[in-house]
Amino acid sequence: MATQAANIPERFLQRTAAAGDEIVIHPDDAPIVALFFALGTQWLRHGYTGARMGLDYRAIQPTAELAGIEITPATLPGLRVMEDAALGELARRVR
Repeated sequence: MATQAANIPERFLQRTAAAGDEIVIHPDDAPIVALFFALGTQWLRHGYTGARMGLDYRAIQPTAELAGIEITPATLPGLRVMEDAALGELARRVR
């Protein structure tokens, strides 16, 4: 269950609810989480394997603008933490 307003895709909420997990998002982090999910189709992929290599940072500004999300000094560091965690989880699943 999401406890703060962040635009989290329903499919993600269903998976976490089925697993019995609870998502707690601090209000200050909600825009960063919403932006991370809005960037879901903006991953750079390896040409041969298709593996995700990281977010396409060129897409951050236009995606934020289109989604109505304000970019602050905390946005990039917050996105990088989420990106690193996602890449770590993706790598763990491949092993």
